[in-house]
Amino acid sequence: MIKVNKNWSNPLAGTPHISVILPVFRAELTLASALQSVNAQGWSEKNLEIILSIDDAKDYRWAKAYWPNITFCYGHAPATGAGAARNRGILAASGRYLAFLDADDIWQDGYLDALYPAAKKHGLAFGKTVIHAHDGTFLMQLGDHEANRAANHALNDIGGGQSRLKLEDFGALPGSFHPLMRRQLTPFFLKYPAQDVFHAMEVVAMHGNNAPLVDEARYQLNLGADSFTASAGFSHRIDRSYRLMMQFVRSGQTQVPYRQQVRVIRALQQRRQWNQRYIRSGGKFASFYHFLADALA
Repeated sequence: MIKVNKNWSNPLAGTPHISVILPVFRAELTLASALQSVNAQGWSEKNLEIILSIDDAKDYRWAKAYWPNITFCYGHAPATGAGAARNRGILAASGRYLAFLDADDIWQDGYLDALYPAAKKHGLAFGKTVIHAHDGTFLMQLGDHEANRAANHALNDIGGGQSRLKLEDFGALPGSFHPLMRRQLTPFFLKYPAQDVFHAMEVVAMHGNNAPLVDEARYQLNLGADSFTASAGFSHRIDRSYRLMMQFVRSGQTQVPYRQQVRVIRALQQRRQWNQRYIRSGGKFASFYHFLADALA
């Protein structure tokens, strides 16, 4: 049974500005760092709530020591997957805006302060993704101009510390981007690998293929030694997922507007091509992101 905050649709003054959706699965060693990074944003508990969507049936009540305004929600069974866990978090959230964070990642300082003005103006905004290897060393950054030039695609700089994130970027730079967005604009997640990537593509498509990418907002993606991208068969599972996503888009089973469907499908096809190149590398790289960093260098 899902534990849901009954005030989720109440637009009264007491409603938090932001709900942070954080799926939790075997996160005993990493969750504290993720929560500390939220705390370090400097927002008050009145304006920010954290939704811990527990997917391993373990006791995480100790997390309240890092942030008092936490709602815990649980599925009917453990290991339902990150997409289902995020969907439960969306249902439990009461904030006007939704942000997303994984239990093994962190927000760098100033993340929310940089994103919030753009999200308030446009309805959504994305930060750049900084990827660190399992030993903590910097690996690459998604969203900067250097990487985009290497990928033969340039983000459109609109000034004021912002660029435009378009669907084409998801094909040219096959990583993940993370939105801060109005809850009314937020679709539910699919229940397949790379569902977070498709969710970001879906909301960009819903926004007319034009979303702000804020230069100063940094989402730090931390690769673990047992990272999904490094696991055996990763690219084959992702490839199947991308093919399913393309079918869903073609058949109208997503919220991708008709006029954006071709762009979404083309970006998914490009991501499949990246995966196939990774497979052909024959295990030379520690993870897909190691391969990508080398390819874009």
